[in-house]
Amino acid sequence: MAGLKRIIRKTSKFLMRDNLILTAGAGLGFCSSLAVTNKLANALTMGFGVTFVTAGSFCLVYPFKKLISNAGTHHKISLLMIIVSIFVAIFGFFAQTFVPEIAANIKAYIDLITTNCIVLAVISEGLAVSFWEAQGKIFKACLGFSLALALLAFLREPLGFGTVFGLQVLPETFPRVVLMITPVGGFFALAALRLFLRPILIKTGIVYPEVTPAESVTATDGGKPTPGTKTKKGISKTSLIVIGLGVCLFISLIIHTQTIPAMHQHFAVLLPVFLSALFFDGIVLSKLLGICPLVNKSRQIDAAWKMGVAIIIVVTLSTALNWLVYNHVLIRCSDFISRFSSFPIRLEDIFYLTVFIVTIAVFVQILSVLLRRFARQAYEQMGQFLELITVNCIVLASSTFTIPTGATFLVSTVTALGYGLHWIMVAVWLALLRRQRVFVPTTTWDEDTIAILLLGIMAAIFTGIGMIQIF
Repeated sequence: MAGLKRIIRKTSKFLMRDNLILTAGAGLGFCSSLAVTNKLANALTMGFGVTFVTAGSFCLVYPFKKLISNAGTHHKISLLMIIVSIFVAIFGFFAQTFVPEIAANIKAYIDLITTNCIVLAVISEGLAVSFWEAQGKIFKACLGFSLALALLAFLREPLGFGTVFGLQVLPETFPRVVLMITPVGGFFALAALRLFLRPILIKTGIVYPEVTPAESVTATDGGKPTPGTKTKKGISKTSLIVIGLGVCLFISLIIHTQTIPAMHQHFAVLLPVFLSALFFDGIVLSKLLGICPLVNKSRQIDAAWKMGVAIIIVVTLSTALNWLVYNHVLIRCSDFISRFSSFPIRLEDIFYLTVFIVTIAVFVQILSVLLRRFARQAYEQMGQFLELITVNCIVLASSTFTIPTGATFLVSTVTALGYGLHWIMVAVWLALLRRQRVFVPTTTWDEDTIAILLLGIMAAIFTGIGMIQIF
């Protein structure tokens, strides 16, 4: 009996102590844990996919670890994402063959394994150690990720559907908590699970409590505490004038579109698309993407809006470029090949993910060079954020969600613009709430957990409280 308890304790420590979703202060992989855990089958498929992609990609990367490690940050990230995208495509084909129904449900999020923070972080960390030690770290991180997804699914699927793996576990008369299968329920379920497990894991010694930060008290000057200096930054007059002119220009555009039939026709189509991407079908609160950088960058208002501006620029322009590449390069090449080949080969179905990543990486690199050359001050303000844009899942998602579905150039670009504005809006609002100390966190872990809960409240507001059927 004692031996069994010891084994359970060691296993729990192995899976939970450094779990990047459930016990980490600034968790990684939040997007997948929220998006695919409304059913256990989806969660386990995603967990297996992340494990396969991470282990396979590392095997291909490891022989070239010196070349990749010596590359710059942006080039290293780009190379890793290109290699990861190959294994994502392989896993996608296997999933469509063996579990087509599950693959259809989570197809969009399978593609986004390419930008999964856990995959890239574990591969990067593994390049600094031996091959088998790195494989052990990969196995531990991916198994912990899969466990977190399974726990969330065990909480959400029975309450929402009354089933587990399609098998009825709750009677038909038991009330269904429909909230649990919505994006709003994903935020609440993750926050509740973290809040519930943390005290238990600390009490049992599986994880250790974090030291309470007290920088303003410990900082000393000649033996006396040095109080922290707070600088309050208001909105400048120039910014207010620019915002006012922008609002006036937008109102004037709406009023005068009636006079031009062609513009009015485009406006009538694009305005609902833009409003849907900005509010009702937002990339964060509805699609459950871009959460990891949002939680990290919303600790400061300055970092939130600078990262948001960089995201708006990159996501809009890269989506426009990807549309051109997809429709004028991949499709035309497929049509050309089909003339001489009896076997149907569609490049846009096979290589679109890798091509999108290459386009985004090249665009970000060119933008960085142009900013350094012609707008040095702007580059110094947001250049550090540009290197992180490539791994932000909303940049890739804005292309994969719209372009392969046959959306037009304007619809894809306007949707991407709405996604970017939605991200910066949510990030700044969350940063304002965290700055006002509407809660009093004792550790970074507590702060990030409450931030997830606040995102759930925002999602409920945007969804419409009256439209949510709780029971």
